[in-house]
Amino acid sequence: MASAKSAVPKIAVVDDDENIHVFVKDLGDLGHFKLVGSSYNAAQALDRLPEMRPDAVIMDLRLPDMSGIECATKLKTILPGLPIIILTGYPESRSFYRSLMEGAKGFLVKPVSAQEFLNAIAEVLKGEFALAKQVIPFLIQLVHQVRQVTQESRLTVREEEILACLFEGMPDKEIAAALGIGTATVHTHMHRLFEKLGVHSRTEIVAKYLELD
Repeated sequence: MASAKSAVPKIAVVDDDENIHVFVKDLGDLGHFKLVGSSYNAAQALDRLPEMRPDAVIMDLRLPDMSGIECATKLKTILPGLPIIILTGYPESRSFYRSLMEGAKGFLVKPVSAQEFLNAIAEVLKGEFALAKQVIPFLIQLVHQVRQVTQESRLTVREEEILACLFEGMPDKEIAAALGIGTATVHTHMHRLFEKLGVHSRTEIVAKYLELD
């Protein structure tokens, strides 16, 4: 997003913990970013944020009315280029995988230091991933699982590339641009990939990986 290149990015936070709102507001008051939206549940976020058009959103995993992942998914259908950082006090592999599959660009674990928070925002605004050190073991586990699935399913190199892009939460157009192929070709490879893995959607791939030990 063009506005992400501005000197002071616009940040929104969605969390039912008042302490997080105070923490983010204090950082914003120091001039690191402009806090444009404070929502305490998913309904507020989905109502307010599309008009506010923040450059990035900090989203708590456990909201009162729905999961942060579900809220992030709905939000990204309205603002597809919006970087979302999932925040949780209870990191576990299933929520981490689902967050990646639904396109989250960051995954932080409470309590978060001011520097870690600011670094994460800077990373996602550059289009990169921001992952807390606590979830790195999940990432390593994921690599091993991908390797096992690709060996068992005899995926082609191109199908493995598509799979890697899917786990980064990339939409079809981004996959096509990253791999230098047309979207129709992406769809063809994805169809074959789904057939080989015995799944019907991106989210089912996560479930398949979680079946592995």
